[in-house]
Amino acid sequence: MPAAMLKNRLEWINALLMAVGDLVIVIAVYMLGFWLRHSLLAGLFSRTLGRPLDFRLSALHYLVAGVVMGVVTIIVMHAFGVYRRNWGLDQIEELAGILRSTFTAVVITFALSFAVRELNFSRFVLLFSFPASSLCLAVWHGVFREMTRKAALESGLASRTAIYGCGPLALELSRHLSSRGAFPAVLCGFIRPPGRECEPSIEADRADDLGAYLRDRSIEKLIVADTSLTRDETADIIYACEHAGISYMLVPDVFTLVSMTTRFTSLGSTTLIESVSPPLHGARSVCKRAFDLTVALASLPLLLVPCLILSAVILLDDGWPVFYSQTRLGRNNRPFRMLKFRSMKVGADKMKDELKAMNEASGPLFKMRRDPRVTRSGRFLRRWSLDELPQFLNVIRGEMSLVGPRPPLPEEVAEYTERQLKRLKTTPGLTGVWQVSGRSQIGFEEMVKLDLYYVDNWSIWMDLSILLLTLPAALSRKGAY
Repeated sequence: MPAAMLKNRLEWINALLMAVGDLVIVIAVYMLGFWLRHSLLAGLFSRTLGRPLDFRLSALHYLVAGVVMGVVTIIVMHAFGVYRRNWGLDQIEELAGILRSTFTAVVITFALSFAVRELNFSRFVLLFSFPASSLCLAVWHGVFREMTRKAALESGLASRTAIYGCGPLALELSRHLSSRGAFPAVLCGFIRPPGRECEPSIEADRADDLGAYLRDRSIEKLIVADTSLTRDETADIIYACEHAGISYMLVPDVFTLVSMTTRFTSLGSTTLIESVSPPLHGARSVCKRAFDLTVALASLPLLLVPCLILSAVILLDDGWPVFYSQTRLGRNNRPFRMLKFRSMKVGADKMKDELKAMNEASGPLFKMRRDPRVTRSGRFLRRWSLDELPQFLNVIRGEMSLVGPRPPLPEEVAEYTERQLKRLKTTPGLTGVWQVSGRSQIGFEEMVKLDLYYVDNWSIWMDLSILLLTLPAALSRKGAY
């Protein structure tokens, strides 16, 4: 069997296995909810409601309903694109799709149970299914995709990929491809475009006959990572790939990098790119603000005792003050005072100029893995991201959001390019894509790209997925210093 046909068949089998796993998980969660409601928590519900329980529906009814809900969930996930292999933000967008799909499936099942009055299912079971199914499906998808990725790499079935280009962008893509790429791929090398300078760490080949080069090395996918190519050069590369039967991916030009809030349209027989309003405006902006207020206000009573304990720790370790406020720039470049638990010595800002030579961050950011200004209690707070808790007050005041780009310092913004200023088109967040993607391990340029993608692709489901991923990111302590 030809390799391409074998890979297509394996991809189909993998998709089927993932869907079957999804069906089993949804049914199992639904039956777990039935057991909790009608066995483990039956007495509690009876005492709370003040009347005996009426179990008119048997376990078989719930099993059939679980199967129906599982099938509906799979159909909705397919419609929302959850089963596609490539995501802009990998697990963040996949989790957002799962949350959206399971919520929709629960709503549909609710509607069906009201439509057929004889099937009056427990509302507890339906409500329990949304968070429990979302969590289990997210874990299953992550585990399954990692297993299939490793199996493809070890068995030699990974897509043989070459990168056309040898500049900084090509280097960045190669790192993403080898560590966090969404599709199983093995990098077979770089191709040097004529007249281009290469990064010192890249060994690139020259290909006078691109089609022959790709065929001789059995390349299956070509990533064109040079945005300085002319229209004719790009067309020649596309023709070479099509004649060789090789799929290709193009890095968009500078226009698309500036704005992703566009869509394709046509005027007569001519294809045009039309600008559209960003997703976070109008009613959606109000929805995000309402969500922020609800969660922040509900969290305050829960955070009161931990914040008192942390305040006592700071006082015992380094004395007053407990809090530290700093001028940051928010939406549309508006300054505000951001609150944090103090994690550095008093007067640390004045010491920054003396340490600039030891800066470990890229761009206008300043980061040091072993910053001498950090106190003993501050190291603990930063390691677990606890110094950010007072920013819930900034969220309540409307200066910050629960999710958004990292709020920058004025001196950082002074060095921004026009494109980087787009980060300030939305309200900065307590957490965001940067925080759940590695924090200080992410370079400034990649952080900007992640933030711009978030700004141009915002949804309430993406916010929910980032919030859910924040806790494991904080517990992993990855990039926290």
